[in-house]
Amino acid sequence: MAISTREANTAFADLVYTDQQWVDAEFDALISASFSEPPAPPAAPSRVPPHPGTPPPPSRQPAPGQAAAIISPAIRLSHGRQRSPPAHPLAVIRRRPDP
Repeated sequence: MAISTREANTAFADLVYTDQQWVDAEFDALISASFSEPPAPPAAPSRVPPHPGTPPPPSRQPAPGQAAAIISPAIRLSHGRQRSPPAHPLAVIRRRPDP
């Protein structure tokens, strides 16, 4: 008696899922084998004070009473306007001069 793959898969699923406690136990075993305890957090960086005479790093905050500099987009230091990509070579060939 030959059975189709679909019938074999259905029969196998029926057999497996008849014992829900077994399915739960197998699932728990797979999960516990795959995932152990979470990894330990990385060690904190050392808090060794700098050598005497070494200046502290500059602060990222503006000094008290000093406003942060605001640069508008029009004044921003850049290389002028943004360039567009070059024209496709065939677009130049196909263009005809206006009469």
